[in-house]
Amino acid sequence: MKMYSPDVTCSAMMLPMQIHELLGAGIRAARLRQGWRQQDASERFRAYGLPTWKPGAVGQVEAGVRKPSIGELLLACAALEVSLTDLVLDVDERIDLGTGATMTAAAVRELMRNWDAFPRRPQDFDFPGESAMEDALARAGAERDRQRSLLQPLVDISPRQLPPDEMHKVFLPPTDAEAHAARRLEAEPVQLKYASRELWGRDFEEERDARAGDAVEVPPKTLQARRGHASRAMLGELKAFLGSARPGHTGRAG
Repeated sequence: MKMYSPDVTCSAMMLPMQIHELLGAGIRAARLRQGWRQQDASERFRAYGLPTWKPGAVGQVEAGVRKPSIGELLLACAALEVSLTDLVLDVDERIDLGTGATMTAAAVRELMRNWDAFPRRPQDFDFPGESAMEDALARAGAERDRQRSLLQPLVDISPRQLPPDEMHKVFLPPTDAEAHAARRLEAEPVQLKYASRELWGRDFEEERDARAGDAVEVPPKTLQARRGHASRAMLGELKAFLGSARPGHTGRAG
């Protein structure tokens, strides 16, 4: 497996939220407002002309792993009884529209609702020139796609789908402990971060520290030993999970 390159991961952390990730998060929020489980929503979506939107596919759309077409989005809105504008959540991050151009979520919402309300302030949008867009697509787009391709085998074997807020954290820069653990596993930090949240519902260091116990009254050497013991056990669990996603594996390791 290809080893982690610090420069590559640092470039990934600069990426804004993708438009399909924002809309996926909006679909999840609308589903939860209806009080539907993914199974419930899946049945509703399929009744509205989305036969491939089984529960796992719904989870992938909500997590931003799967990119729905504009037709699928419109059918999903009909099923959820919301407008496309309603799927644009109020987030602080800038939204990448897929060409290197970015807008604030508020600007996206107003553009969809009414052009006259579209903000004219430069801080609300960035329309780069052709060369800048080509450069952004060559670097940022390729890197995001590369990381998503690394995650897809893990998503396929996961018993649950990470919600959008957790999925987004998977792409944040790794801590030193995460980078070190990824090198030990011959994996990339994005894979380790996804596996950690899938296995334990939190990141690597949070799980390690929880297993090591309260650090307030523990001598430094004892704490270090506890963390080392916890990390070794966790690496074993992560190795089994990551290995279960490799070609030729016949079942998930427990």
